[in-house]
Amino acid sequence: MSEPSEDRAAGEPQIPAHLRGAVGGPADSAGVPWGGRELHSNPFAGDSGEADPALRDALVAVAAEPLDPQRHRAVVEALVDARLYAPVLPSVLTQSVDERGLLHDNSSEMSMVRLRSGDGREATPAFTDIPTLTAWHGDARPVPIEAERLGAAAVEEGAQLVVVDPGTPHTFLLRRPALWSFLQQTPWLPAWADAAVASALRTVATDFAWIGGVGMGPATPAVHAEGPEVRVEVRADGAPTEDDRTAFRHALAADPTVTDRIDSLTLGFVQR
Repeated sequence: MSEPSEDRAAGEPQIPAHLRGAVGGPADSAGVPWGGRELHSNPFAGDSGEADPALRDALVAVAAEPLDPQRHRAVVEALVDARLYAPVLPSVLTQSVDERGLLHDNSSEMSMVRLRSGDGREATPAFTDIPTLTAWHGDARPVPIEAERLGAAAVEEGAQLVVVDPGTPHTFLLRRPALWSFLQQTPWLPAWADAAVASALRTVATDFAWIGGVGMGPATPAVHAEGPEVRVEVRADGAPTEDDRTAFRHALAADPTVTDRIDSLTLGFVQR
């Protein structure tokens, strides 16, 4: 089982009102409506282009000890009010060929770079400073943006992941549950350290007589930066059939706590 269903019904989490319209529509990428707007000074005027020290320290700390859930939480807390840089690149809208057969770009626009994660989902890259961004992609233009604006823009464009400082030793993957908690300003812990998730797994398991116990933990040693988030290990009494295992997977995917709080998971079965 790669990950629980990501589909959201009418009760899905909503982007806070002050962040709606972060991209597209009648507003600019900072969520400010174009209509009737006034020109103001650049909020990032005088920005040195360097990383926020608290955020960089938190990233380095979690990279050093990625299995410490409090260090994951510290990164999310450090993102509050932090300035990030979004990499944007020109994309051609229309082209034409002249009488000599030469191709010309008639119009283009700047757009945020999108990445694809290992499981096929789209991810938005973000950088703590300009040197890190330009080292990652020399042609990308660094655009300063508040972390919450970037997160809201990522969600509105369909991305469930934000990758902070990709390509560095302190890369951090802001997964879907952490991203939603950050935008909604609600408490968060990694799912593999969340008592509510552990309780939900045990509750689901009680409906299956062949399950003797269930446990969970980080899916990879580098859970802060890559791979599935959670590994669930089922201790089976006897030898469960494939139908038994499939039924358990479906039960996990139907549990709201599991689907809301776990970004992605792997499932292992151990016969007792």
